[in-house]
Amino acid sequence: MRMNTHDPREHIRGIHQILISDKKRIGFLFGAGTSYATGLTDIFVPGIADMTESIIADVKVHSPVFEVAVKEIQTEIETSNVVFNVESLLSSIEAKRAVIGGGILNGLDAAGFATLAALVKTQVVKLVSVHDLLQPEDRTNFAHSKLSNWVSKARRRFPAEFFTTNYDYLFEIALEGSGIPYFDGFSGSFEPFFCPEAVEDVEAYSQLVKLWKMHGSLGWTYRDCDKAVIRDRTAKAESILIYPSHLKYNTSKKQPYVSLIDRLCAFLQQDDAVLFTCGYSFGDNHINERIVTSLRRGANSHVLAMYYDEYLGKDNKSAFALADEANSLRIMATRETGGKMSVYGLRHAVIGGKFGEWRLRDEPKLNESIHVSQYFDEDAATPSAEAGEHKGDERWEGTGIFLLPDFRKLTDFLNDLSSSDGPASTL
Repeated sequence: MRMNTHDPREHIRGIHQILISDKKRIGFLFGAGTSYATGLTDIFVPGIADMTESIIADVKVHSPVFEVAVKEIQTEIETSNVVFNVESLLSSIEAKRAVIGGGILNGLDAAGFATLAALVKTQVVKLVSVHDLLQPEDRTNFAHSKLSNWVSKARRRFPAEFFTTNYDYLFEIALEGSGIPYFDGFSGSFEPFFCPEAVEDVEAYSQLVKLWKMHGSLGWTYRDCDKAVIRDRTAKAESILIYPSHLKYNTSKKQPYVSLIDRLCAFLQQDDAVLFTCGYSFGDNHINERIVTSLRRGANSHVLAMYYDEYLGKDNKSAFALADEANSLRIMATRETGGKMSVYGLRHAVIGGKFGEWRLRDEPKLNESIHVSQYFDEDAATPSAEAGEHKGDERWEGTGIFLLPDFRKLTDFLNDLSSSDGPASTL
């Protein structure tokens, strides 16, 4: 059976129209891939898998007892069909610490779990504190600053909302470097405190860009005296709030995670809302479930997922996750969201509920308003089967790599947007 194909030119015109329209509510959900693809040599945050591997290595060096405990916890997590990473590890550590009392679990007592949690958090903070490495010249040319440049140039009725699962300060640095006022849910100056009511009544800050850090952040800590979440750049690493690990051991610490998840849902249930994702691997099932539910409830909202799906398969050859029928994101887009979710992978896409390969229908023309090379890297022509290897007798395929799942390419594209008005296509 012949595979469906999607011409990237048709759909890039639709994206272009969304981004230049003053009527659409635009949001972005950014994951770990955006902190990795900074565009700066040697200044990046490792992806969640690499971060977890690095932290586990540090734990092994620190203590053989901790090494054994972490191995046992990993087995428990994976047995329950949950992805093992630094967040699920912290969730387990904190849950055990809360219930252990005077007992022993995984060879550790309560003090041991407290020390292990502090060690893991200290390593997380070390790995994500790339802001300490940024030079003045870096602050204007890394990928996040290109995104903020687009925000500063765009004149929109509804300012953009940024949702991110990252802990680092890169988005804050970029927005502030471009002089863009933004609201992140905190209020105050001396010890800014998280204000759930202000997140719910977001229209009170209707003219400000929003930055919602859904899994916590550097500088977020818990003030015991009044049970408030505050922002404190001097907070010790072990006290930094990393969500959703805290949800499983102390319900009083569910804020601000719950408010920010609810804000994502409220955004998606608005008319004419479009949520772009980039660098987010859809590894957080709780967020994914809320996205699906919100799309079902929203009248005409849509998710456009830029999905960097390349990985090393058998024989260390490149493979693409979206090509797998069992891929959870492919299932989500084809079966669960009623055509309200499009997934743009590197080689394939799901658009309108249909999976297909990226393929240009005809060779691009030089005068196209949005140059194909800005978002699509064509494969080289192949020798014609009939002509063998004769020079000059090659077959043009039209296949290639869709570039925008790479955060660096996406921010370049945003900065280079044409002002031409092409007809919008079906998402």
